[in-house]
Amino acid sequence: MRNFRLFGVVLSLILPLTANAVGPEDYRFPREPGTTKDGYPLPLSGKPITKTPVITTTPGTAVKNYPEHYVPGKETLAKDEMRITACGSWGPAPMRIGQGASCLLVQLGNGDSFIFDVGGGTVGNLFALGVHPAELDKVFITHLHLDHVGGIFPLFDAMGWARNTPLHVWGASGYTPELGITAFTENIRAASEWHIQSKQNLLPTGGMKIVPHVIDYSKFSPKQPRQLAYDENGVKIYAFPVIHVIAGSMGYRMEWEGLTFVYTADSVPSTFEAEQGKGADVFIHEIMPSAEEFAHYNHMPLQAGENVMSEHTTPAELGRIYTIAKPRLGVGSHFTLDDRLIDPLFQRWGTTYNDPVLLMQDLTTINVTSDHIVVRQTKADPLAWPAPPPKLPEGVDMSTGEPSKAQRP
Repeated sequence: MRNFRLFGVVLSLILPLTANAVGPEDYRFPREPGTTKDGYPLPLSGKPITKTPVITTTPGTAVKNYPEHYVPGKETLAKDEMRITACGSWGPAPMRIGQGASCLLVQLGNGDSFIFDVGGGTVGNLFALGVHPAELDKVFITHLHLDHVGGIFPLFDAMGWARNTPLHVWGASGYTPELGITAFTENIRAASEWHIQSKQNLLPTGGMKIVPHVIDYSKFSPKQPRQLAYDENGVKIYAFPVIHVIAGSMGYRMEWEGLTFVYTADSVPSTFEAEQGKGADVFIHEIMPSAEEFAHYNHMPLQAGENVMSEHTTPAELGRIYTIAKPRLGVGSHFTLDDRLIDPLFQRWGTTYNDPVLLMQDLTTINVTSDHIVVRQTKADPLAWPAPPPKLPEGVDMSTGEPSKAQRP
């Protein structure tokens, strides 16, 4: 009888694993397909929020045959292709189930991956995209608002589980040292001390290190409007200052294989940032509702809404930026997704700009080549296990360390 019961327990454990095994192809979007009154796809319905999901350099040119949705692990990038995916599209208010805070994953055909900002609620989306944490070791921070960096703890923790090399973080020096990227990364490491010591002798913990790469904010000037922050494997990433609350906010411009991606995150609109975005294939910039809408839906005084919006960019202002920059695709992110707000946003945007635009939502994916830009939504497994690890570089020690000297209970 005991053996029979044991067999029954084992069988009951095996059958659910077999019966319930699903992949990203089986994922159903939270909402049925639908559109707003003006014809824009509704959020969370499986369609990108745009009327121009396909852009060709030369009208009539044949476009690579992409599936309707991007499924992680099912598509190989061409050697000259870039893929940009929003792991988070929300800010600056309490997080929501349907939107993580600001985070972008940029993947290149040469095998490189880059993270731009890592706001709260975004790391699960990063992992669902099928990239092993060992390949997510380069993070470029625009500024230190928590809706842009609040997800760094779970990313930092994943590094310790998955590899034994540091997490590299680029960011500004700050107006004073305590406001810069070095102090920020040191504080993250210090706050994790109990966690790290508890893992010693259980798992490799060499990955629980953060290496700051400081971009000296004081060196920006009219003669040096941007600084080269990264230059490896044919990829160049430049940083440039933007206006947002206090000194230390930046945008980034990535150039690779003739393609250019620009990301400015939060900012007060300026001709300067528009100039930095000139010639971009994809230019991602924040876009915000009106002060009245922001205050109403967040249940705050109008004055508070006006204070917040004074440090951000409206749709009409973003249209003026894109009129100067002339990107192939202009993308608004950092927006409060709500069916009632989408049509007014595009109407205001259209008063100053009428070329292709996209409103970002979580897991919107943009494939970019010199010939075309294709925008889709991602079908990702919300219960995804980690992707298979890449081959470790020579000399990386994955052995566990000595146990902590802290007393056990």
